[in-house]
Amino acid sequence: MRFVKLTHYELRRLRDQGYNILRSTSPLSSENPSWYPDTVNLDDFMHWENKDFQLLNVPFEEKHLLVITDALDNIREEDLIGEVWV
Repeated sequence: MRFVKLTHYELRRLRDQGYNILRSTSPLSSENPSWYPDTVNLDDFMHWENKDFQLLNVPFEEKHLLVITDALDNIREEDLIGEVWV
């Protein structure tokens, strides 16, 4: 396992392996955040009542995520930042 640059290619590869989100504990201001692939039930996870989702909204907790399909559809290659653990 190693860190590689976050690209559309890597996002598609992770999606094809069954992952649907990337998690990071790097600060939101980080120029090179570290991402870790994960799989969650997005329908359940994205509800306001979900404790994991609530933790994403706590100021200064520095936890954030990237939904892989959303990133592929809406983020240009040159705008992806960080490295992902593969």
